[in-house]
Amino acid sequence: MTVFVKTPEGKIMVICKGADSIISERLRSDQDDLKALTDEKLEHFSKQGLRTLMVASKEISQSEYDKFAIEYKFAETMANKDEAMALVANAMELDFELLGSTAIDDLLQEEVGKTIFDCRSAGIQVWVLTGDKVETAINIGYSCKLLEQNMIQFIL
Repeated sequence: MTVFVKTPEGKIMVICKGADSIISERLRSDQDDLKALTDEKLEHFSKQGLRTLMVASKEISQSEYDKFAIEYKFAETMANKDEAMALVANAMELDFELLGSTAIDDLLQEEVGKTIFDCRSAGIQVWVLTGDKVETAINIGYSCKLLEQNMIQFIL
């Protein structure tokens, strides 16, 4: 998710948060050391079952923002507007400075484990589809008893 913010000083900031796999590709090339350190920390957090995100930003000029706004507004009028809008947005979402990362414990709702057990007992196949890191998904799978040590896992 990306937002534009005008600071009290009048600076226009583009702030982006998202999965490390997405944000990492959008960082300035001079951020490799910080990115490597952050990746190491995120890997550690995801193995604990925590949900992780990266946050990055950059400052743009008023003319850069005006150009973006015009292109985005035009993209909204096109027949394939979703694709056109995404292209305009992606062009803006480059050369970010890494601000930091987050790791939060997104607790499961009560009785999730029991509900999964009941579904499986009824012969319902349960699959995991997530945008989380693989390590996070696996740890959550064990915590809600969807996964067991004796299961064969296929990770696509």
